[in-house]
Amino acid sequence: MDRFDLPDKRWRIVKDWIIRQIDSGEWAAEAKLPSIRTLARMFETSITTVQRALADLEADAYVSTKPRIGYFVSASGQAKPARGFDFSSVTVNVNHAVVAMLSQAASRTTASLNSAVLHSDLTPNVLLNKCLSVLAGKADNSLTGLVAPPGLPALRRRIAGLMLTRGVVCGPDDILVTSGDTIALELALEAVASKGATVAIETPTYYGILQTIERLGMRALPIRTHGKLGLDVDHLEEALKLKKVAVIFLNPTLQNPRGFIMPDETRARLSQIAREADVPIIEDDIFFDLVPEGDRPRAIKSYDTSGQTIYCSSFSKTIAPGYRVGWCLAGKYRNAILAQMFSRNLAVSSLAQNVLNEFIGRGYMEEHCARLRSQLSSLASFVEALVRTDFPAGTVYVPPRGGFIHWIELPLHTDMSALQDLASERGCHVAGNGIFFADGHATTGVRICLGTALTPGVIEILKVIAESAHLAGRPSDGRKNLTEQHQEPAVS
Repeated sequence: MDRFDLPDKRWRIVKDWIIRQIDSGEWAAEAKLPSIRTLARMFETSITTVQRALADLEADAYVSTKPRIGYFVSASGQAKPARGFDFSSVTVNVNHAVVAMLSQAASRTTASLNSAVLHSDLTPNVLLNKCLSVLAGKADNSLTGLVAPPGLPALRRRIAGLMLTRGVVCGPDDILVTSGDTIALELALEAVASKGATVAIETPTYYGILQTIERLGMRALPIRTHGKLGLDVDHLEEALKLKKVAVIFLNPTLQNPRGFIMPDETRARLSQIAREADVPIIEDDIFFDLVPEGDRPRAIKSYDTSGQTIYCSSFSKTIAPGYRVGWCLAGKYRNAILAQMFSRNLAVSSLAQNVLNEFIGRGYMEEHCARLRSQLSSLASFVEALVRTDFPAGTVYVPPRGGFIHWIELPLHTDMSALQDLASERGCHVAGNGIFFADGHATTGVRICLGTALTPGVIEILKVIAESAHLAGRPSDGRKNLTEQHQEPAVS
């Protein structure tokens, strides 16, 4: 029996669908909901079932009612601190699934858009090779010698200059060069929390964050996260009052996997809440340079007055995935993280550091990133049009304001296992999304990574996913498809 047909689950399905419409921005604050009878027809269920879902939503402050008029989205457009918030931490259990996915990816011959890696057709190989040639001509011993932590001084000066565009004033001595972003995140988490500690996270969130929490034996506290605004700071504030939280761990800019950018005012409030609760923040900001200049936010680190925000980033998603060079602004945790780097011999390739220093110094980074943003914008426009025309009605897609991570939520009754099988039969691999949730629970979301040019092959993969989604949403009992009854906009 399909989960959509289970009577005791129907009110939850109705509730989840309404929450998704609100969180994604499809229904704005104070918008009127469809009538109870309309919802009952849409979901082929009873009026009592719909009333149960609406009562729960009202208790959670998602909606309010006006007698004899109907139900409306709450004035804030999102839930407020209420008894509906869940403050349960969970044991993270995603590493086995992530390892299996990555192992399959390494040996797979079928097409895939699962990997969040910038492909060679979008990397500045000509400019990087030019830098390599210049350095080779200098015959500098620093190219092959050991550059011990905290890293190449010249590169740290360049990075300090880059941080000014993110609203952060710092010096070279504040920066630790790391072997990519993931290592920086792991070092940061080890510096501020111990085994068994509770880590507040976005949900869904980047699986690398979850792997780190799991590997270090910590627990995750998923915080309600909105598709356009990011982490719900009301929920977080209540959690900090009621639970012992060791650290807040988030990816607020072009978030992986949902692609949103947390607004500046929310960042400022988050920083203040964390400061008042004396809880550190780990800010993963790896996609910043992919944000169009007019939409760029200030880093959460820029609001930090006590040194308790640890900022991590990398060049892997913008310049050279294989160079594995990242950095960390550790604030008051600098010495603790530096000690870990020395004890674990975490020196970064001297050649990679020198090449990137040359690359930035020649002005190539601004040139390359501007061109890259333009290319990625064209890809996003294509995906938006494709969702409107080719994906099932009821699909929710919030186009990201930059980057190459796209999150497409298919109708709630989509059979994701069937979708994966159908796509596989056409030579296309679609990964499960349970790896982005602390408890491993999968939804009907699909993460698509378009760090590549829009080739005929890429277009074909996207169309296969769309066609498979249609087929996976067809009820096996011949019952009429929900989306055939209620044609709503596909893109919010």
